[in-house]
Amino acid sequence: MTNRKLIPSILLLAILGGCLGAARPVPRDHFYRIEVEVVQEPPARLPGTISVSPIDAEGLMRERPMLFSIGDAHEIQQHDYHYWIESPPRMLQGQLVDFLRRSGAADSVITPDLRLPADFEVTGRIRRFERVLRADATRVVVELELAMADTGGKRLVVVKSYGAEVPAEDAGVEASVRAMDVALSDIFTRFLADAGIRSREQRAAAGKD
Repeated sequence: MTNRKLIPSILLLAILGGCLGAARPVPRDHFYRIEVEVVQEPPARLPGTISVSPIDAEGLMRERPMLFSIGDAHEIQQHDYHYWIESPPRMLQGQLVDFLRRSGAADSVITPDLRLPADFEVTGRIRRFERVLRADATRVVVELELAMADTGGKRLVVVKSYGAEVPAEDAGVEASVRAMDVALSDIFTRFLADAGIRSREQRAAAGKD
């Protein structure tokens, strides 16, 4: 009698063991960081201190999962298991701060968290920040709206949308991250050049240079 009672339990364990044995392992999460390089010196140096605010974003672009689209589709999707180490607004703020410091763009570069006065304020918005997957090649598309204001002169130095499309070396996510580095370096370089030249022109017109 006892053996008959044990049979259903043994069968249940065998079934569960078979199901668990057939289950595929859960993919691990991957985390990525951006590393923007300085490729050239700024054409004009900004006198004083620059304060860089977090780069604003809306919707999915505020979240850590990487975004992608397929071909020319208008649909934007989030990757499973592939994340940025920080939210894009914070990550790009940090990268822009580091870029401006390493380029020697100003006497000092800070963030508003320090609550110190600044001569220039940089703000921005992320418009696109995604991988574009195609059958023949993968590329990344980045578009940022960046602005700089002269707080002392109370005037706008520059505001402009900057875009870059860079092909990835292969279809892997890591290659797309490296392409993002290149795209952002190009955008930051052009923004700094525009801001430096325009600020110098404004100071010359005001008789400060």
